[in-house]
Amino acid sequence: MNIDATNEEDNQKVTELTLPSSTWNRIAHSPKLWGQFTSLKKLDLGNSSLKTLPSCLDALPTLEILFLSENKFEVIPECIRKISTLKMLSLRGNNLTELSSTNLPTKSLVWLILTNNNITKIDPNVGELKLLRKLMLSHNNISHVPKEMGQCKQLELVRLANNEINVALPKEFLTLPKLAWISLAGNPIAHCPQTKEKEILKSTVSVDESKVLGRGASGTVYLGKHNNKDVAVKIFKQESMGSDGRAEDEAAINALVDHPLAVTAHGIFLSEDSETHEGMVMELLEGAEALGKVPSFSTVTRDAGPSDSGKDLSKEQVLSVVWNIANALEHVHSDAQVVNGDVYLHNILQCGKGMAKISDWGASFVYDGDSDNAATSIFEQIEVLAFGRLVQDLFDWHLDIAVPDSTEPDDFLGRSRGKPLEKGLFYDLMSSILHPQQTNRPSFKTIKAALSSMPEFEAAKLLTAEKLG
Repeated sequence: MNIDATNEEDNQKVTELTLPSSTWNRIAHSPKLWGQFTSLKKLDLGNSSLKTLPSCLDALPTLEILFLSENKFEVIPECIRKISTLKMLSLRGNNLTELSSTNLPTKSLVWLILTNNNITKIDPNVGELKLLRKLMLSHNNISHVPKEMGQCKQLELVRLANNEINVALPKEFLTLPKLAWISLAGNPIAHCPQTKEKEILKSTVSVDESKVLGRGASGTVYLGKHNNKDVAVKIFKQESMGSDGRAEDEAAINALVDHPLAVTAHGIFLSEDSETHEGMVMELLEGAEALGKVPSFSTVTRDAGPSDSGKDLSKEQVLSVVWNIANALEHVHSDAQVVNGDVYLHNILQCGKGMAKISDWGASFVYDGDSDNAATSIFEQIEVLAFGRLVQDLFDWHLDIAVPDSTEPDDFLGRSRGKPLEKGLFYDLMSSILHPQQTNRPSFKTIKAALSSMPEFEAAKLLTAEKLG
């Protein structure tokens, strides 16, 4: 974008700016010019080889989103702390070695992305980030998490995949009342057992690269064939540094999970040198559509709303989705000992009337646990809350019903949750699922058993059994 320092009226109307390095270098140290951008909400200075920022950036009175990705920062610039309206900051792909709140706006920041840096230490002052809801720290060199992170009471989603964490995570952090999504694959404490059960020969797989079925952080899904049968083939991005984790961990998880209501690999194939996981073969689900939209800048950790294809579900369809996903997650935790880490409606695929399947294992991990298995229980209780959020959104979007939630005493995003859920067995179950104290939350085995005993889920049970044969 061309910026004209003499056109103050136009500059005052600008809400978003993406500046190439040539433009940035010309205007960086112009306090008078930056003071003209009185409506600027988002500023993107990515991929510009920046090492410092001018102090005059704090002249931006409305800035909420700042992208500094793929630059050369070694420390978080001091001026960022003075941007008192800043809610989201990305320093992905820089050269940071420490996460410290010293130069962060602790009274406004809710979303922090530090993926793919050289961070070895999290300073205990991270506890000052009282409003932080989303923290992305995958692909660093972090060896432990300080207990002070347990002071970040609003934290809901944390990504810690592909680090060097070799000691148990502090209970103060793991028992945060709103923590619902976490990834840990690629750490010594989350070793994923390798299996060759689903390994197939690459020569048996063909891919039509002109037919893209979907794209994600870890790879692209194409139409393909395996043994002359139409399939979906995911080709991993090699050396991917996405926020969830590594391709090899996703492949390993797919080899462990096997359930008709979970979309996982039928086969996994290696590259020609047999040293890396190149891709995996999955069932081709004709007409399958996600039920939700990925979180936005405004929703941060929550799905942004129902997808276009997942609008206006009937009560019967809503109950079927709840029953399907509870079944899948009961298997995932009880039989596979896997934490999905990304239980969202944008990862739930609607596959025909009354059928829903959980997909996307990019954030998943297996946790070794302590000798008393307490840590494993905590991770399941974290995921139970994510399941509760999923149910909460289904009832909110489609039935205009407010599910009881003591983790969020106020209306989420200020929107009405509709009429209160009628009291009864389902009300009591959801109250325990959406409880800030993890010890009060049931296991997925208990959730499945409870739903199975409720008359309102009888039709969902029968339909699922019929569809699965």
